[in-house]
Amino acid sequence: SFLPEPCTLGPAGRRTTPSSQHSFWGALSSLNWAMQDGAPSPKHAAEDPRNRFSDDLIDGVQLRSFVAEHPKYKAVQDKDGAWYAQGVRLQTDKISLVNRRLQSLESKEIEVQTLSPTELAGAEPHVDEQTLVDFLKAVAPVMERELGLSWNSMPAFDAYEPMWDDVAETCEMSHQVWKEGLVDLQVASVAWNNTGAMLAVSFGRLDTLGWCDVSAPVCLWNIFRPQLNPGEPDISIEIQGFVMCLSFHPTQPGLLAGGTYNGELMIWNTASTELDPLVACSSIDDYFHREAIQTVEWITADLSGGPDAYLLATVSGDGKVLIWDARENDLSYPSRGFVLQSSGSKKRILGGRSLSFSPLDPWLFVVGCETGTVLRAFRPPPGASMGKPSGQYLWKPSAVALLDQLTANSARLQLQHHVESYCRTAGVKEVSAEIVFQSKPDPAVLFPEPRRTDLEPHAGPVTVAAFSPFHRKMLLTGSVDGSVKIYDVLQQRAIMTFYPPSKHLSTCAVAAAAWSCSRPSVFAVAMEMGGVHIYDVMQSRQEPVLELPLTGSGSQRVSSLAFNPRMRGLMAVGDETGRTRVFKLPFKLSEQQRTELSFINSLLGSSK
Repeated sequence: SFLPEPCTLGPAGRRTTPSSQHSFWGALSSLNWAMQDGAPSPKHAAEDPRNRFSDDLIDGVQLRSFVAEHPKYKAVQDKDGAWYAQGVRLQTDKISLVNRRLQSLESKEIEVQTLSPTELAGAEPHVDEQTLVDFLKAVAPVMERELGLSWNSMPAFDAYEPMWDDVAETCEMSHQVWKEGLVDLQVASVAWNNTGAMLAVSFGRLDTLGWCDVSAPVCLWNIFRPQLNPGEPDISIEIQGFVMCLSFHPTQPGLLAGGTYNGELMIWNTASTELDPLVACSSIDDYFHREAIQTVEWITADLSGGPDAYLLATVSGDGKVLIWDARENDLSYPSRGFVLQSSGSKKRILGGRSLSFSPLDPWLFVVGCETGTVLRAFRPPPGASMGKPSGQYLWKPSAVALLDQLTANSARLQLQHHVESYCRTAGVKEVSAEIVFQSKPDPAVLFPEPRRTDLEPHAGPVTVAAFSPFHRKMLLTGSVDGSVKIYDVLQQRAIMTFYPPSKHLSTCAVAAAAWSCSRPSVFAVAMEMGGVHIYDVMQSRQEPVLELPLTGSGSQRVSSLAFNPRMRGLMAVGDETGRTRVFKLPFKLSEQQRTELSFINSLLGSSK
């Protein structure tokens, strides 16, 4: 490499060599001249710049910025009018980057319209309108006749069944939930909300007799949540005692009702952010339930179909069917009631074990009793009010409603005189529903016996009674005697009777049963001593078509079951170990067949 001789900075910042006062740029000019003209002549050999370069290695130097001892400052005025001193800036300016989009978009158009008849023919076509009209008049009758014949002929795709979901022919467990820390507690009831996403489970001791010293919670899981923790519920509600039965509101997914072993009816708003979700709770009284509530069900208040037009119906072993209206009194008292009594000269109270209202006829209901009796009854629809009683006492609308439910004038006058006599003694001028109950009238007057008809009885307590969600007359019942019956409620005798498989006659009791929410002819039966059987009446009228695979974790002794109202094919079963499992049924048991409703109608029609 060519390196210049050691140099120093001279005046005005120029670099000079010790042996010569020529500028460095002059040496470069001479070098350029030498390289262009070839080798220098002897005359200029001494002045050849190449002779002044030699190989050498020198140390590097660092040049730092020089700052004066007394730097100068510049006075600058800010936007707000304040003055400040701006010092010497040594930092270089920031590098500015600017993005510019250079690529342009190109668009093309192409004509896709078909050619007109004129362009195709190359000339203006000739159309004879009269000829076309004559042709249509001639062929129209023939076409109409052929269309009428095809309407009555066999459709080509009548047997075609579209597969909307993945077809699965096996039954598999999809979820399993439980509550950590619960010992020796069984699943008392399971229920789905109307969206099919939330599963409610109540725990308790179903073999409790007499005084209850058990406290068990009601737990809720959103089983489709990605962060599902099977052992920890999303919501846990502590209960004094335990809940025997659960039921979600038909239109409000967060509203849950439950009947306790002590006879209390409770309503919770599970969607609330409050610490205690309890909305209303009934009390324990001679005119309310004094025994365990066996069934709780939401029923329509009238035929308006409003989102809040629902009442609650409960049945208990004390022989009372009570109807509650939480919209008016927060379950302080029932709005209507009936007493179940045996037929014949000797009237005996019939303990209620199960209750079901027809979803398509809200005035029709069925009660299964502890004696095996199956009662078909009617509740009178709300009629025109007979008005307030005249006199010195002011009857409020809630008290008048209790009078209006009494159809017999004698019972109405008897209740009115009893309440007014109590008001004279107590010095009360206004009569409300609370005053009516405080007066302690005869329960047989306040809660009359409904109009009823006895259906074919069972030989043991009727543990299940459920109307079909697809037909107003179709009823399913199950009993401790091991039989499951299907009724046309307009007929006294059952149209079909099933006996689910059991090892011994002493272990054949039916613990639970439910209709499918997607197949009108499918229902499930849970046996008290183990096993859940699925029946399909279209396929077999004697034997079940499927038994749930209950092996593995959990118990085969199922205490409660419920079909999912939205996710067809999903069914939840709760067992005696406190675990609730969700099963996905095969496609053929969850997809409604094309002729299934007509089959059910013909089945009920043939029973007449």
